[in-house]
Amino acid sequence: MKTIYMTIMAGALVILASCTGNKNAENQNNETEEQHTEEVELTQRQMSTVGITLGKVKKKELGSVIRANGELKLNPQDKADITSLIGGIVRKINVIEGQQVKAGQTVAYIENMEIVEMQKNFLVAAKEKETARLEQQRQRTLLAQGAGVEKTLQQAVAAYAAAQARLTGLRHQLMQIGISPKQVAEGKIVSQVPVRTTIPGVVSKVSVNTGTYVDATTPLMQIADNSTVYASLNVFERNISQIEVGQDVDFVITNSPNIRVKGKVSLVNRSMSPDTKAIAVHAQITGDNADRLIAGMYITGLIHTGKKEVSALPDDAIVSVEGKKFVFILDDRQADGKEQMLHFKRMEVITGASELGYTQVDFVDPVDADATVVTGKAFYLASMAADQGEH
Repeated sequence: MKTIYMTIMAGALVILASCTGNKNAENQNNETEEQHTEEVELTQRQMSTVGITLGKVKKKELGSVIRANGELKLNPQDKADITSLIGGIVRKINVIEGQQVKAGQTVAYIENMEIVEMQKNFLVAAKEKETARLEQQRQRTLLAQGAGVEKTLQQAVAAYAAAQARLTGLRHQLMQIGISPKQVAEGKIVSQVPVRTTIPGVVSKVSVNTGTYVDATTPLMQIADNSTVYASLNVFERNISQIEVGQDVDFVITNSPNIRVKGKVSLVNRSMSPDTKAIAVHAQITGDNADRLIAGMYITGLIHTGKKEVSALPDDAIVSVEGKKFVFILDDRQADGKEQMLHFKRMEVITGASELGYTQVDFVDPVDADATVVTGKAFYLASMAADQGEH
């Protein structure tokens, strides 16, 4: 029986193709650039042979889904330009692009002779402080013995305070650029300072080479913490009223369709992009596969807005052509001799939730609410349209 059925189906396709051959020849000059024709015609007998069925768009209670395209992004605090606090020549780079780093990790060394002068100034200030401390102590002793002068003691106290403040400032400067004041006090003078990361993450870009001169404003590299990426989805105005914080989102990575990720709506922007006429909806990533995501990836988000009554068609009524979804509506009926000829027009739709064999559809262009639609075996009409577009 299976062999007989396949033979009948193959014969039906031959009949369908032969009946449309003349029309293809007539339209060849007008549609040479089209890959798929927008209209298909066939007889009632051909429809019955193949098993094509007609019906109406139905109202169904489905889990409503809004499809939105977008991009994975990083919060401003999760990406950092790494700079040196002092200018100089890059003497060593410890990392490469793509390497994982920790917060505070040394990633490069900068050389500058001014660093040596800062350490010398610190040692001089340390001696001056000690000298001022001893003079203050001496003046206190003299005053206690009746041989000192109160004014001289006050001057010594002020000098000691000034020396102590200067030393403290120099100590903080050394610590700020990564030099240990204790080691300097021990005579360990260095000419290079470390450059450390401010956040954990991945080295996304290295902008300098060994020997490059940099100042305090020159980024040496960029760090990105992809563990906290979020999705920025573009939702059109007609759908934005259905979006609420907390709704579940299923994500598909555009160039990695096997990676599925879940998330939740975390923010709905209240301003519209003048270029796309869309509103940004942010969603936090949750669940598995989050560690495989990288900022900059393009994604498609399916935002679950809850069950509601929507326009729906059987799954068999919807066909995919070059990444878009289409259905066929009955455009006209004409008598052709003894047989009735039916004319169908291909119409693009936006699909939403799918449940129990039905899928939510929204027509891109207006369609009569009572339009008759191909509800089964629409694939055969799509094949005919493709064949007509090739001839």
